[in-house]
Amino acid sequence: MKGALAMGKYMSPEEMLRLGLIMTPFNPVTGAAMITAGTVDGNQTFEVHPDMLPRLLAGLDRVRDEYAQAQQLAQRLSYVQPPAYDEVTKQITKSIAQRAQGGENSLFDTAEGMIKWIDDFKAAVQQAITDTERVEEANRMA
Repeated sequence: MKGALAMGKYMSPEEMLRLGLIMTPFNPVTGAAMITAGTVDGNQTFEVHPDMLPRLLAGLDRVRDEYAQAQQLAQRLSYVQPPAYDEVTKQITKSIAQRAQGGENSLFDTAEGMIKWIDDFKAAVQQAITDTERVEEANRMA
């Protein structure tokens, strides 16, 4: 990834980022998009070569689908009836249902949180794709 010609002068991706022409930072040596993703400990940065961004986006779609299926399973688990009606079996079945969809740290909420994280990460990858295309278009025009 080279720089771009903007407003009559050559601009590096770093200058374009500083001026708000692109939102994604790029590694000046490798040209890789530096995508920031939130984690429980703060932000982590991943470097992805621009050619790999569409594959990453497709992979995120597959992972998101898996979490959506886990969320559906959690919903179904919350409606499981005990196989017997003695007190122990009823209590165990109730515990499984609560763990599946009972609020904080439940399977349902964990899957929901991961789906949101993936959606946010997908938005960052899509922005990197858009920014890469913008820089490449500016390079072609230069």
